[in-house]
Amino acid sequence: MLGTHEDLDAVELDGRLDALAERLPAPASTHPLDELKTLAGLGGRLGSPSDVDTDPLLLHTALDSKAPHPLMLAIVGAELARRRGLAIGIVSNGSDHCLAHTELAAPLLLPVGSAQLVDAQTLPAPLTWRCAHETAGLLLDELEPRWLAQGRIDLALQVAELRMCLPFDENSQRIAEHKLELVRARLN
Repeated sequence: MLGTHEDLDAVELDGRLDALAERLPAPASTHPLDELKTLAGLGGRLGSPSDVDTDPLLLHTALDSKAPHPLMLAIVGAELARRRGLAIGIVSNGSDHCLAHTELAAPLLLPVGSAQLVDAQTLPAPLTWRCAHETAGLLLDELEPRWLAQGRIDLALQVAELRMCLPFDENSQRIAEHKLELVRARLN
């Protein structure tokens, strides 16, 4: 659907994610803190993805990227944890994307690409748990300006239309409609 790779093999991509999940170290214990630590350093040393390049944001290309986008790395981390049966999700303030354990009482987060846990209070507010729909919205918000910067109005329009399918509250729905209108206006 999104992207220019018509030869995308979803089964092969799923297999790659399974293989990555299998390579995660076993947690030292079933304590939520130990489970969260299994994802430490997942991204290794992150480079800086371009503000125009979409490859670090598309799963099939981000897996091969030396500089995956932090949001995509958070998505991959949460998915690998899910495949290993770990209750880990995404916490974000829109620019900082972290992994957190849903059963951990202490406000400790794992910033993507980091090997060190941080206290949530050290990051800019508001940090909130992000469900799959909210995470998809963040991803679409990252992709749309990149497609526009590349002159790919067709793909930016797909992104804006996909955003309209997300179950937003009324205010967010109005914002999504406005973004769609702005992209459509570029077609004229």
